[in-house]
Amino acid sequence: MESSKQERMFALLASRGSDQSVSSFCQERGIKEASFYYWQKKYREMNPDEQSAGFAAVELTGPVGNPVATIQLPGGALVTLFQPDVFSYIQPLL
Repeated sequence: MESSKQERMFALLASRGSDQSVSSFCQERGIKEASFYYWQKKYREMNPDEQSAGFAAVELTGPVGNPVATIQLPGGALVTLFQPDVFSYIQPLL
C-alpha cells in the first residue's frame, strides 16, 4: 500500500521537465537533492519497466573482423567498433 507522502513525492518527481536540472528543480520546490534521489530510486525500484533509456547490448550478425577501436566508458562498459566509418556517428557523442 502506497503512503500519501510516497504518492505526493512520485507526483512531484513526474512534474520535473527533462530540460530542467535536478539542482534548479529541487531549489524551486524547497527539497534537498538527496531527497530527490532517494525518491527517484524508490520509484525506479517499484517501476522497473519504466527505466529511462540507456545503453543496451547489441548482438552483431554476419562476419566480424578485427576491432578498429574499443572505448571504455566511465562506468566500465566497453564499446567496440569494427568499421572505421562508425567513427563519424560516434564522434559527436564523445
